[in-house]
Amino acid sequence: MAKFRAKARAVELLGKGQIADLPTAITELWKNGYDAYAKNLVCRLFLETYKDNESPIFLISDDGFGMSETDIVEKWFVLGTDSKARGEKIEPHFGLNRRTPMGEKGIGRLSVSYLGNQLLMLSKKQGEVANALYIDWRVLDNYDFYLDDLNIPLFTFSSNDEFKKNEKGAVAEFLKNLDEKRWMEQKWLRKEMLEDWNSFKIPDFLYQEVIQEFTKKDYHGTTFLIFTPHDQLVELSNKDRIDLKKDSALTYLRASLSGMHNDLKNSKKDFETHFFLHDASGKYDLIDEFFTQEEMRNADHWLKGEFDENGFFTGEIRVFNRREKYTFKPNRPPGKTSYGPFSIEWGSLEGEQKSSLLNQEQFRTLNNKLETFGGLYVYRDGFRVLPYGRTEYDFLDFEKRRNLGAGYYFFAHRRFVGYINLKREKNPNLKDKAGREGFIQNKAYREFRDDLIELFIDISKRYMRKLPDGEQPSFRQEQIEEIQKKYDRQHAAAKKKNAKTKKAFLEQLKENKPVIVKLENEIGDLANKLSEEAKKLEINYNNYNKLVAELEDKRAQVRGLRLTKPQAVKITKSQEREYIEFQKEYTFVDDRLKTCIRLVEDTRSRINAENLKLEYNEKFRSHIKYIEKLFSDYRAICTNSFNRVNNLLSDELNTQVDHFIDQTEKIKILADDNTESISSKINMLDLISEDQKTQIEHSIGGFINHVSNLQIDVDDDFLRAWYEKQNQNLKEKLSDYEELAQLGMSIEIIDHQFNVMYSQMNDAVHEIDQYSRKNKGIESAFKQLKAAFQHLEGNYKLLKPLYRTSRRTREVITGRQIESYIKDFFKNDFNRYRIDFSVSDAFREYEFFTYDSIIKPIFLNIINNANYWLIPVENRTIRIDLVDDEIRIMNSGERIDDSYLDDIFTLFFSRKRDGRGIGLYLAKKNLQSIGYDIFATNKEDVNKLKGACFIIKKEGSK
Repeated sequence: MAKFRAKARAVELLGKGQIADLPTAITELWKNGYDAYAKNLVCRLFLETYKDNESPIFLISDDGFGMSETDIVEKWFVLGTDSKARGEKIEPHFGLNRRTPMGEKGIGRLSVSYLGNQLLMLSKKQGEVANALYIDWRVLDNYDFYLDDLNIPLFTFSSNDEFKKNEKGAVAEFLKNLDEKRWMEQKWLRKEMLEDWNSFKIPDFLYQEVIQEFTKKDYHGTTFLIFTPHDQLVELSNKDRIDLKKDSALTYLRASLSGMHNDLKNSKKDFETHFFLHDASGKYDLIDEFFTQEEMRNADHWLKGEFDENGFFTGEIRVFNRREKYTFKPNRPPGKTSYGPFSIEWGSLEGEQKSSLLNQEQFRTLNNKLETFGGLYVYRDGFRVLPYGRTEYDFLDFEKRRNLGAGYYFFAHRRFVGYINLKREKNPNLKDKAGREGFIQNKAYREFRDDLIELFIDISKRYMRKLPDGEQPSFRQEQIEEIQKKYDRQHAAAKKKNAKTKKAFLEQLKENKPVIVKLENEIGDLANKLSEEAKKLEINYNNYNKLVAELEDKRAQVRGLRLTKPQAVKITKSQEREYIEFQKEYTFVDDRLKTCIRLVEDTRSRINAENLKLEYNEKFRSHIKYIEKLFSDYRAICTNSFNRVNNLLSDELNTQVDHFIDQTEKIKILADDNTESISSKINMLDLISEDQKTQIEHSIGGFINHVSNLQIDVDDDFLRAWYEKQNQNLKEKLSDYEELAQLGMSIEIIDHQFNVMYSQMNDAVHEIDQYSRKNKGIESAFKQLKAAFQHLEGNYKLLKPLYRTSRRTREVITGRQIESYIKDFFKNDFNRYRIDFSVSDAFREYEFFTYDSIIKPIFLNIINNANYWLIPVENRTIRIDLVDDEIRIMNSGERIDDSYLDDIFTLFFSRKRDGRGIGLYLAKKNLQSIGYDIFATNKEDVNKLKGACFIIKKEGSK
């Protein structure tokens, strides 16, 4: 086993003393790996608790050159080298292109010290033996320690057995550095290190997944394993986070580590960066949602161009739909700039949907990405320079200027994304600070920054700002007024239509309420008469026929009272209750009507054939009369409607003519007008008439187009579906909508799991791709697998926005089935968050007779909520029990405040940070549709777990 002594220069620029933060440290290691000619830079955090290891393990690796024993001893621990600063190109290797190296001071190699204290480094050159090194960076915190006395164990290995044999001796060798005599003033630090190393053990999976790779002859690269990671990395191992991607610490990490390669300029790259998270649900990548070039270029505004060596900018700009060549010369002395030539490109998004040309889905997608990744990124030779691009690092002071006047200074730091493309050979004076927290603020950087600021101010003044009335409007102002007018017209039209629809619905509800009550009594009397007639020994056909005719009349009246709540209209809670009461009354009347129909059908069997023929013919003629009357009513409605529209058009004509005359009154031709004044008035007349034509087309043109396209047989399938839907029971229709919404809620719950599974599959396909290139025998099969996966991915994206329920049949669903379903659905969550889920034997035997898609999503929603509210407690328990015909769903999480016990079932009420307040509302609605109810309680004799407690029981039961 080799020993060597650390050199003094190692501590002078030690990574953890020079790196600004965790993402910068990881970036420097990636950059270092790229300089070692890595094709795939991989950063992985193992979070799953293993039998042999309870602590998180952080891993960062590359498949670059790798290091020999000599390289490690003589180069890796020697910092501040200038080999990269000489600008020498790295020659082609491993099938990659010749390129310029990234770093300058050589501190990137030791930025690993920032990631954590206990380090195992593995490195291997192709065709050589592998090397392993142990160190605990905390030994360098002892400032009384002489570096000449520091032993750093380094050994070689060619098999797992050889590694295991040597690694115990290496740890023992390193622990000699902790001699008590040298740590008298820092006993606590020595104790801490001894405790960590005495419990240190490499878990078995690392031998198989990592160390084994280094025993292969052709393998090459470097891997760092950190066993006591940085606090921010340990936060990722916190299993109590329901949604990691919304965590602020993780968002910062993702934003910093995304976009390492300039995908905005060129999607083709010779290296990849990944941050794989390993937990109970498997492995998935945290940095997979960066901007695409298409998204940047399809934004509302776009610019692309280059600053030449004299600081003169030439490019192209697009503001909404207007595009033109754009040039700019900053106010600076003539001659070459100190920063050198570079290119820039960006896309900017408007702040509101109503001001944007993008559709709702495009705006939402880009806006969400801007919240996390928005900013101006800086790349040198295709590799990102930190901290530029971070949302909080506004190095061009966009927000400072915007606070002075948003109308004048248009740009906001988070409302656009773009890149500045630098090259080492063309921009040598733009140099990183020692700590990698940006460029050194030398003359080149100051001029670089000042000229960029001046560029954006010029663009704002020339194309974006809002100018006073009377001045020629800017590109943006000229178009945005039209865009917003269009949006306002659409919004106003929808609002006006919704108001009319709501008014008609409420009037109809008010009119129908007394009628349905009256019909209830009349149909009840009719049912009694039919029952009495059926009991007679001999049926009087005349009486029977009279009752049947009366029944048909009642059926028509009931059919005319059907009422559907408009989907796009909001009504008050009291109006909602009135509607629900009406629906209950209507359903009750409809059930009575069906009872009458069954009585008629039973009685019909006792009537002779001749009389039944008379009944058939009478019904036939009656139905034809009904159709004729129906269409007569339709024609009357259409005639009245068209007459009303015709009158409105006549009134509008008179109004527009009068308005035109009033507008032109001031520009009438006068007797003493000369040629110039008449010509001016003609121009004014053209402007007034064109403006009025535009207004008329906007206000009436859409309606005329709609009327001209009306056809009775425009879509037979649609009409048939509409007719069938009008004949459905209203309660069933509402139930379908609510089931669909609840199914969507369930799918939303597992949407994160879908994304995780997709990432896992995508990673597996990528790894098989690498393997298939070396093993041509499986290449054909792999291509088929890859094509199928891509096809599956496309179908999933198409289906994801909407899932529709199909017609189902009721079935018996037991508590045992629900238990199994919940365990399968939340298997990973229960393991990850250490939740004890159980059900009682009594509940297992309970039976629901309903639709599968109604009852299961209800339980999923309640359990998903429980998972969230269990976060603050230590002992996490969820239990489902059956007591006195009540299903009790309890958890040991936070208790529901007494004042919220009823409110939580109200639509859009939620206590969760990002909750929508829909799940429990739908659960109650759907349970009521199958004769059950749900409520929450804090009664001590019921709520045994002291957290949230929900009761599900049949309606009407005590």
